[in-house]
Amino acid sequence: MYRLFWAPGTAAMAPQAMLEEIGAAYETVRLDIAAKQHEQAEYRRLNPNGRIPTLVDGDFVIFETAAICQYLADRHPEASLAPPAGSHARGRYYQWLTYMTNTVQPAFLGWFHPDWTFGDAEAQAALKAASARELYRSFQVIDDGIGGQPWLAGPAFTACDIWLAMLARWSRFLERPMWDWPNIRRVVGATYTRPAFQRMMQKQGIAWAEKWPVA
Repeated sequence: MYRLFWAPGTAAMAPQAMLEEIGAAYETVRLDIAAKQHEQAEYRRLNPNGRIPTLVDGDFVIFETAAICQYLADRHPEASLAPPAGSHARGRYYQWLTYMTNTVQPAFLGWFHPDWTFGDAEAQAALKAASARELYRSFQVIDDGIGGQPWLAGPAFTACDIWLAMLARWSRFLERPMWDWPNIRRVVGATYTRPAFQRMMQKQGIAWAEKWPVA
């Protein structure tokens, strides 16, 4: 049985949604961020960075959300959450998962927590504004990349779409949330309404943004 260390609304959303898609048996260990449980020695023995999530599979421990998602997809090929290895579609899957992790998420970090970089209020405001511009630019890149495809990485649903839906929820406080882009809105809407994603949201006790245009 898998064990997922999580906190509501964090990057643990993606691996938990994947576990729901896979249908694997798993248990969860909730971390209290306010109490800084993720920074305590016991948890850092599993994840030395003190970040959320972490997945435990027997005596194997893995952290970094993208790594967890790729691990789960490869462990459960029957769930078809990644294209076949060696295919062009697999390359596109790697591209978008890496782009969202390495480009989009750092911009979110700068927008949500400019105080982690600067102590001065004016510098924080400048970073927040620059991060928003980078997010909007990235959203356009993703929207263009989707084009007329049914899903982000191509014709089939993958872990990339789960990741995109997670980021879309994080964007709900932006002046222009991700669903302002039509292709993103379509793909995220289709992901959000999947039973597995709905179960994840229910188990985490979180709701979508009121503005989200899904009936």
